[in-house]
Amino acid sequence: MDILAGLRDKLRFIERHYAVASEPFRETRRKIEAGEEPFAPPPLDPENPPDSDPVFLDEWQEATESLNIEGQAALKLVQGALREYLKSFIDMHGVPLTAKGKNWIEKYKKHFLDTYGIDFDQGPIPLDELEEVNLARNDVEHGGEPFGMTRRRSAEHQLRFPNGLFVDEIDKQIANSSSDPWPGRIRVTDAGLKEAIRRVEIFCGFLDSQRS
Repeated sequence: MDILAGLRDKLRFIERHYAVASEPFRETRRKIEAGEEPFAPPPLDPENPPDSDPVFLDEWQEATESLNIEGQAALKLVQGALREYLKSFIDMHGVPLTAKGKNWIEKYKKHFLDTYGIDFDQGPIPLDELEEVNLARNDVEHGGEPFGMTRRRSAEHQLRFPNGLFVDEIDKQIANSSSDPWPGRIRVTDAGLKEAIRRVEIFCGFLDSQRS
């Protein structure tokens, strides 16, 4: 069984799915910004001056949030693909995972070093970069309020990655200009998702190259 090929197939599927699923929301934002139908601004009426808010602001914000939700869902799949690869690696070698650690990445790190002599820290992707993906995924799963769509970073995520890959740019600027803790909103952009995929794919490629 070629588990690296399986991982890559899944990552390519995630890329394709995200591109298709996110396109309607990108197109809505483009039409609003370009003033195209059905979002052409109404003609000016001197008798009723427009509000100070941009036209179709609610629609633009909803499309932006929908785009972010698609990114969050894809990020969860990427993190899941990493875990599937690590579990499949262990299953193929027949030595069950019993190592202890502060989180699942630390457990796998210890198991791979003790069982196979593979040191995660010698790989081309710093372990912190994988842990950032994992923290963002955890915040997507658990970092919101009941019935709310906004997801915010945990205190650990904020402390370890103050200028991280998965934080809203406006919130990042606020946090950098304030001495108070600011649990920024999770924002998974196209660039952020691509970087998460790159990290996972290169890291797993390294592990595969170390298999005996």
